Amino acid sequence: MIVTLTPNPSVDRTLVVSRLKFNEILRADPAQLDWGGKGFNASRGLSVLGQPSLAIGWVGGGAGKMLEDGLNKLGIKTDFVWVEGETRTNTVVQEGNNNWYMLVNEPGPHVSPDAIEEMIEKAGKYANPGDIWVVAGSIPPGVPQDFYANLIRMLKAKGVKIVFDATAVPFNLGIKEIPWLLYPEVTEAARLVDFEIGTLDMAKRAAMHFLQQGIEYVAIMLENGGVLLSSKRLMVMASPLKVTIRRVTGARGALCAGIVDGFVRQLPLVEITRRAAAFRAAYICSKDYSTIRQEDFLGLIHRVEIDSIPML
Repeated sequence: MIVTLTPNPSVDRTLVVSRLKFNEILRADPAQLDWGGKGFNASRGLSVLGQPSLAIGWVGGGAGKMLEDGLNKLGIKTDFVWVEGETRTNTVVQEGNNNWYMLVNEPGPHVSPDAIEEMIEKAGKYANPGDIWVVAGSIPPGVPQDFYANLIRMLKAKGVKIVFDATAVPFNLGIKEIPWLLYPEVTEAARLVDFEIGTLDMAKRAAMHFLQQGIEYVAIMLENGGVLLSSKRLMVMASPLKVTIRRVTGARGALCAGIVDGFVRQLPLVEITRRAAAFRAAYICSKDYSTIRQEDFLGLIHRVEIDSIPML
């Protein structure tokens, strides 16, 4: 079973304009709504890849209802903890002819101690040995900094494989509980290792830093779109594919979905990296997950250039 836990999900609203200008009225194309948050983005990608998942998180208000209905219509099962207040709406304003964009993220609703306890109990109910859980994203107001650390500790005790991505103090504390697979944002990884990660060699050094802490796998996506997936035995680098970019956000969610799909299929690390890199490329050159064509994805797989480095 695959479970995605997104503490601070969002309705993602994308507006495409001809040019970004300040202090002017901008005319946009009709808004595109997506059911977002890092874990939910992975659930949507997994659905396209034929992998069912359960999406859980804290939601509230009309936006929370939109999230529930939207994910359910995509065939994704949900089991939410409902809170007072409104699930956040994140807004992207993107220029239509290039990669320039502005992203405005709201903080999310306040989560009460009772809702936190309910979430921990719900997670414990669903956790089973061998499950893969994607635990990812920011934490909303009211949730303590050690939420992820406590959750990871509980899930590991039940035999769950945890794919983890967060930022700042919650990320630091969560890493100390040694999740199964880490896929940090490159800027977050750079903060933790205390050097910039702009090249493959720097990405290798960063991956080794985390692997030496006992984490089994580390995935790092470079800003140029290159992907490094590492274990203590093998590092695999996928060169970035040149595609027309139509989506400027959500690429790491697609990459995560591709990686989890590969592990569920029990593929070798080289093939997991190849398919995940291709699926990320298929996502960013499509308007949405729903417009990804299977033949295009399969065609991209054969274009991915791979370099593997044995570590033992």
